[in-house]
Amino acid sequence: MGNAKANAAPAAGQQRAKVERRGGIRWIAWLTESSVFQVFILLCIVANAAALGIDAHFGENNPWHMYIEEADTVFLGVFTVELILEFLAQGPRRYFRNGWNIFDVIVVGICYVAVNPAISALRTLRVVRVFRLISAVPQMRRVVEALFGAMPGILATFAILIVVFYIGAVMATTLFRGEDGFHDLGQSALTLFQLTQFDGWGDTIARLQPKYPWAWAFIMTFTIIGAFAVLNLFIGVIVEAVQEAPREEIKAEMDEVQEGVHEVHISQEDAEIVQRRILSEIVALRAEIAALRTDSGGPTQ
Repeated sequence: MGNAKANAAPAAGQQRAKVERRGGIRWIAWLTESSVFQVFILLCIVANAAALGIDAHFGENNPWHMYIEEADTVFLGVFTVELILEFLAQGPRRYFRNGWNIFDVIVVGICYVAVNPAISALRTLRVVRVFRLISAVPQMRRVVEALFGAMPGILATFAILIVVFYIGAVMATTLFRGEDGFHDLGQSALTLFQLTQFDGWGDTIARLQPKYPWAWAFIMTFTIIGAFAVLNLFIGVIVEAVQEAPREEIKAEMDEVQEGVHEVHISQEDAEIVQRRILSEIVALRAEIAALRTDSGGPTQ
C-alpha cells in the first residue's frame, strides 16, 4: 500500500503540474478573453493615443498638459496590469510562444524608458504605445502577419528591382551622360526611379528627344519593366500572403484545439491514477480487516 501511494502521488503531481503549466489560471483566462475586457483595453489605447496627439499638437504649455501626463501614467499602469493578467492567464509557455505578447512587452517596456522626464528625446517614444492598437485588433494583426509572411517574397522582388535599376542606370548614364539627371550612376538611378513613379516623365522625354531621337524607346521600355512589371510584383506577393494568412490562423487554432485535447487526456490519466490509488487502498483495507477478524477468531468473508 505504501508503494502504491509513493508511485501514484508523484505521477499525479507531475500530471497536474503539466496541466497548470499549459493552461495558466482559468478564471483569469476567462477575464482576459471576455469582450468587455478587450473593448476596455482597446478604448484605453485609443484614448491614450488621442491624449498624446493633443499634447503634441498644442505643446507642453497647453492647459491640459498636467492632466494628460497624469492620464498617461494611469494608462501605462493599465497596460502593465493587462500584461500581468495575460501572463497569468496563458502561463509562461503559451505566453512567450505568442509573438504578439512579446511585442506588447517590448512596447510597454519602451514606454517605461520614455517616462524619464530628464531626457526629452525619450519622451517621444511614448507614442510607440499606439502600436498596441495593432495587437489589440485581430484584423490589423492579420495584415501585419501577412506582411511578415510575405517578407521572403518581398526581399526577392526587391533584389530583382535592384538589378533592373542598376542595369537601367548603367545604360542611361552611358547613353545620356552630360544631360541633367544623368551625370553619374546615382543621378541616373534616382531619375529612373522618378520615371517609374511617372514624376516628370513627359518633361524628361521632351528634354532628351531633340538630341536623342530614340530616347523615348529607352524611357518607355524601362518604365514598362520597372513600373508595370517589377513594382507590381510587390502587390502580387502581398496579396498572396494576405490570402495565406487565414489558413495559418486556422492551423494555429487547430494546434490550440489539439493542445486542449492533450490537456483533457492528461486530466483523464490523472483521474485514472487517483482511481487506481483509491482501489488499491480499498483492497489493502479489506485485507487488513480480514486479517484482524482472523486473529480475533471471528468469521471471515
